[in-house]
Amino acid sequence: MGILYPNISGRCYAMGRNEAEKLYDSGKEPTVEKLLQQDAENKQLKEKIAQLQRNSQESSKPPSSDNPKGRNREDENHSKSKRKPGGQPGHKGTYRQLIPLDEVDEVIPVYPKTCGCCNKNLPKGKKANVVKEPYRWQVTEIPPIKPEVTEYQCFTVKCDCGHINKAQLPEEVAKSNFGPRLTAIIAYLAAVCHLSRRGTEGFCQTLLGIDICLGSVQKLLEEMSEAMEPVDKELQGALPSEAVINADETGWRDRWLWIFAASTFIYFRVSVTRGSHTLIDVLGNIYRGILCVDRWGAYTKYHKGLMQLCWAHLKRDFKGIAKIGEAKLSSDAITFAKKMEKLRKKLMDLWYIFKEGNMSRQELIQKTEPVRSAMERHLKACKDSEERRVRTLSRKLLKQLDNLFPFIFHEGVEPTNNLAERGIRPAVQWRKICFGNRSDNGAVLTSRLLTATRTCWLQRRNPLEFLVDAITAFRSSIQTPSLL
Repeated sequence: MGILYPNISGRCYAMGRNEAEKLYDSGKEPTVEKLLQQDAENKQLKEKIAQLQRNSQESSKPPSSDNPKGRNREDENHSKSKRKPGGQPGHKGTYRQLIPLDEVDEVIPVYPKTCGCCNKNLPKGKKANVVKEPYRWQVTEIPPIKPEVTEYQCFTVKCDCGHINKAQLPEEVAKSNFGPRLTAIIAYLAAVCHLSRRGTEGFCQTLLGIDICLGSVQKLLEEMSEAMEPVDKELQGALPSEAVINADETGWRDRWLWIFAASTFIYFRVSVTRGSHTLIDVLGNIYRGILCVDRWGAYTKYHKGLMQLCWAHLKRDFKGIAKIGEAKLSSDAITFAKKMEKLRKKLMDLWYIFKEGNMSRQELIQKTEPVRSAMERHLKACKDSEERRVRTLSRKLLKQLDNLFPFIFHEGVEPTNNLAERGIRPAVQWRKICFGNRSDNGAVLTSRLLTATRTCWLQRRNPLEFLVDAITAFRSSIQTPSLL
């Protein structure tokens, strides 16, 4: 009858003029059937294109996967902002403060040499007629670094009784040829600066003037991992009793890196699985607090108590559905996404008013009640939508309705998983350089160093000084400093 179908390979091919004329001559029914078939294929292709064009603002894709040319643009026709880069008018600037005089290493007085009016030579020091306080200008410099080498000479002494006595090295120096601060610096370079082992070797030789081989760098990192073991156990033991925990996970070579962010500390775990077994291992069989997460199935499978689902992830879902709806010309998808996004914005506006201290908790509960009810009604109205994505998301959110609003009622709960996302971000940057770990010991080292340094970041504590204290305590066999 002249009806065209895909070839044996299943690939599409262009219809030539002759084929089109044959199809036209074949009659009404074959032509209509072919047009409907092509329309269905066209919709599928548009949906696939929309999915491929989704970025981190519309899906769970990482920001690093976005096209740099199109990043932070709502669409191709978005007009470029006329604002200049940098701080805008009215922005309160940040300036480097002068350090106190008693902390300055050297003060150099500078006096004018001659008078700008009569060209007369002016006196200096105590003879000068100083009329006001001097203008202060401080220059900070690092002198050439010279490592400090301490040699221990252990003598062998013969007693009057004839016994030979050999002196023993002090315990704190017998474990390594490198001091605690150098060991802590190497750990800091790995965990915070994401420097490779070879890069650390070059840093020590070039900037510190210390010859050290790759094997020694690795050995010092392994020693630091041992020193961090009590800290790791202490924080893991404290996690189950925390009232609120933000959790997230990311790929780590052939493993998964998990983060558990509490109010005052952050705990990391590298695991071979992304499933709920890791949650049981870290938090125990039952966690009685509020778990703030995205909608990954491992969390809902493990936690039977109250959860706070991340509204930033939901915002991406709404944007993604809207984009696909526009590509498919689906009114259901567009209406659903626009309505949910409008209600989400109202909810967040009220939340930020509360956060700024301009509304009490009771007022927040009362004023968000109409928004929460409207969301529930809209989800129920869309749960049987003809659009698959709208139908699926509506049903999932209705099942998790109680887990959408705990931040409204409970102290210490945020509407987004931002704490965990920010906490894990440096680890993601590290992964782009090291590509994860190839051994179990390396995975343990990674998780312990991240736990210590990111907890210090959260507590606004100097991570390098903590690492120095920890390795010093380890070598001296005394109690490790606490991060709680």
